[in-house]
Amino acid sequence: MGLVRNVAWFVALGVALVTAGCGSSGSGTTGGSTAAGGGERAVQTPIQSRGTKGENPTTEAAGTAHLSPADCEALATLAERGTGTALRLHSTPAPPLSRCRLGGPGVQVNVYLDAGFAANQRYHNRIEETVQFNTQNPAGLPRPVPHVGEKAAYNSDASWIPALGSLLAVRGNRWLTVTISVAGRTDRQLLAQAAVLARAGFKLSAGG
Repeated sequence: MGLVRNVAWFVALGVALVTAGCGSSGSGTTGGSTAAGGGERAVQTPIQSRGTKGENPTTEAAGTAHLSPADCEALATLAERGTGTALRLHSTPAPPLSRCRLGGPGVQVNVYLDAGFAANQRYHNRIEETVQFNTQNPAGLPRPVPHVGEKAAYNSDASWIPALGSLLAVRGNRWLTVTISVAGRTDRQLLAQAAVLARAGFKLSAGG
């Protein structure tokens, strides 16, 4: 009986040693980490990924482009020339979302410049969503507009939405929106005036 007890004791000791050796291995690494020798800490590898709407954080950072008070005055001059109406103006110049608001008898014009994070991607998301929600409403569907946004297939970087009286366009990471309402003007006339203001807004804000 003494011999049996000694054998059992040695077997139990061997199992314990093997188990301890497996549990204390220092050669493994956790997911996303890089093993380091010489007592150095493991380094977590950063993972670059797009946002939930397709934003790319490395190429679509917010910028400083904005519509200054002087830019708003220049836009007001253009709008007065196009509408034949004297307009009051109100400037909100701080980036990344600046605004020029113009108003007068029978006339309302707003020019917004969005230079925030992923403005270009958000413009395309907005156009896609607008199409999805207006399949039964032709006046709510975006219509491509040439010579306003960047050169793109099918003029997809500028869109006029008749139901909203809004022209949306992008150049780089600048998303510019013009909303316009002028009493007695046709849709074609409103689009033409909005396009003039949009092109001017891009030119004025090009220097940041």
